Amino acid sequence: MSGKKVYIIIAAAAVLVLAAFTATGFVSFAARMSSLGRVPCASADAVVVLTGGRNRAEEGLKLLKNGSARIMILSGVNRDADLDSIFLNSLSNAERGNIVLDKESTSTYLNAVEVRGIMRRMRLNSMLLLTSGYHMPRAEYIFRKLMPRDIKILPCSVATPNFDMERWWAGDSLMILFAEFVKYYLFVAGFSLGLV
Repeated sequence: MSGKKVYIIIAAAAVLVLAAFTATGFVSFAARMSSLGRVPCASADAVVVLTGGRNRAEEGLKLLKNGSARIMILSGVNRDADLDSIFLNSLSNAERGNIVLDKESTSTYLNAVEVRGIMRRMRLNSMLLLTSGYHMPRAEYIFRKLMPRDIKILPCSVATPNFDMERWWAGDSLMILFAEFVKYYLFVAGFSLGLV
């Protein structure tokens, strides 16, 4: 057998192993996302809402109103937004005083950086991390890497109309989940190599 054929066989075997690993990893990732989406939201000092998906702010406000959290941190809010534009003038004065707007962060990584500072300044020890189910594995991973170990992080995912948690393999849901899978492992690699 020629050297060229050996290299082709080795390359083909490597591609098959990588494909099998990726397929297995993807299914495992989807199962983790699905299990996180079924965990009921508990209670904590703060509910940290990562903006960028529908229903997130509304769900965070429900948790604040029902006493599941004392403080609501909306992270990644548009610089021009205010409480009235976000909640359409539906807040009481007491609720207004318990909501913090983070207008500095523009990514999940920066959400964690900004929220870390807010949690320290406000002496908060636990958080409900609220985001869409498909986004939760990456968000939770980044927050756990960047938050002090003494801050308890409890995932609290919400359903969004653009993603079907039950049928993640169908339609646009598969593409959304695959993009999250790639981003998740880019962050895993980045943290492992000290690049993040």
